[in-house]
Amino acid sequence: MTTHETGGHERHGHGHFHLDETAWKAMALQTELQGELTLGYVTDTAAWIAELRGPDASAVKRVFDIGSGPGVGSCELARVFPDAHVVAVDSSPAMLERAAHRVDEHGLSGRVSTRLAELPGGFDGFGCADVIWASMSLHHIGDEVGALRVLGAVLASDGLIAIAEIAEPMRVLPDDLGDPDLGRPGLADRLDRAGAEWFAGMRNGLADSVSSTDLLAMLASAGFEVVGSRLARERVEAPLPESARRFVLGHLHRVREQFGELLDLDDLETLAVLSDPDDPRSVLHRSDVFIASSCQIVIARSIGGT
Repeated sequence: MTTHETGGHERHGHGHFHLDETAWKAMALQTELQGELTLGYVTDTAAWIAELRGPDASAVKRVFDIGSGPGVGSCELARVFPDAHVVAVDSSPAMLERAAHRVDEHGLSGRVSTRLAELPGGFDGFGCADVIWASMSLHHIGDEVGALRVLGAVLASDGLIAIAEIAEPMRVLPDDLGDPDLGRPGLADRLDRAGAEWFAGMRNGLADSVSSTDLLAMLASAGFEVVGSRLARERVEAPLPESARRFVLGHLHRVREQFGELLDLDDLETLAVLSDPDDPRSVLHRSDVFIASSCQIVIARSIGGT
């Protein structure tokens, strides 16, 4: 259970990778870069939560960041809710180690703590939270409705839960790469299709896997009332700053590794060129590379809440 990027080394069936701690440690920087580039999701949603709670609501005192990864969102939640203690929750010790380091860097060690746990179990003794933020983590759990019920049990009676899940595939390349010697047109569309197939295989390979349904329907089944839903988009335009280029380089390297068996040789060779830092045609040197991502954000309260 962690955020955003997925990838790994050990295969368990078609399209499914299991990540060990070595893989998570290697991915921590990539995940942190992505978190920084898409931090607007967290900032905007936190402001939306405050608005939905109303001007007369008591101050948010406790926040759970579920699937916190390296703690980018956790630190931002602590900034936006200045009276709150934020608990960064993840199943990866390597990610939580990086989160603790980031917390120290931001001077938040007294207000952000880390907790190793994995849904749907492992939440005994957590107490309650006024706000629960779960970004790109729910889909890593086989029984998503069961996990939502667990989160409902640790949400304060007047609390709100915010779930963010991928809406549209991330795009980083133009439709036309502008080089007749570099691949075939339509690469982005083929990557989208491979990603959808990989995702289905990943879901099928999870323990106690249950078919996913619409996020709003799953929240209703878990005993929540939806109070807000919207599609959020983030876009970083070309030319990208250096940190964003490094993220795109890592993203394409991960895509090539992850979707390898789902792409033809020509597309794999194209990705190899684009993700080779020493090749002048790579994304480190292109002027047309961008980052476009989107997610569905849903905010809900327990039906028994006020």
